[in-house]
Amino acid sequence: MITPSEDKSCHTPQQPEAVSLQTLLVTATVLRQDGDGVWLSTPLSTSCSGCNQQDSCSSGLVAKALPVRQQQLFLAGAAALLPGQQVEISVSPGAILGSALLVYLLPLAVFIAALLLGQLLQWHELAALAGAVLATAAIFRAVQRVEKGRAGQLQIQLVRVLPDLAVTQVSAAGRSA
Repeated sequence: MITPSEDKSCHTPQQPEAVSLQTLLVTATVLRQDGDGVWLSTPLSTSCSGCNQQDSCSSGLVAKALPVRQQQLFLAGAAALLPGQQVEISVSPGAILGSALLVYLLPLAVFIAALLLGQLLQWHELAALAGAVLATAAIFRAVQRVEKGRAGQLQIQLVRVLPDLAVTQVSAAGRSA
């Protein structure tokens, strides 16, 4: 009899040894070499990609109509990778969450706070709106500078190079095409 600790079947999830459980694994494609590293491309996933109702949902139809966007990341110290290779990288979810809060939540909060301040000071609605827009533009600029400074915190690490798959088209007669 096999005990659960001895069971090495395909149902047991295999975690790479070098990656902790506190990271996100992403598949990326090498775009080009640049100095001592490479530029990677990862597709930006949307919430509509896995839904069963995406054919009848307006958001799903809009997502299908727009081109698939790619995010580019720089991986230092991986100059041996070749363009077109598939790799698996790990990213810290805390750094991603922090960036998302800075880029999305902070400008929204500043916009709402500036509108409320304009109302409390009994400004004209257009003046309050203009002040909110200016404050939001200023915070976007500040966030951009902060994110450039935090670029080192979004450390991506190479987990493994995925194997290349050679695909050969075979005709019906069994000959390679």
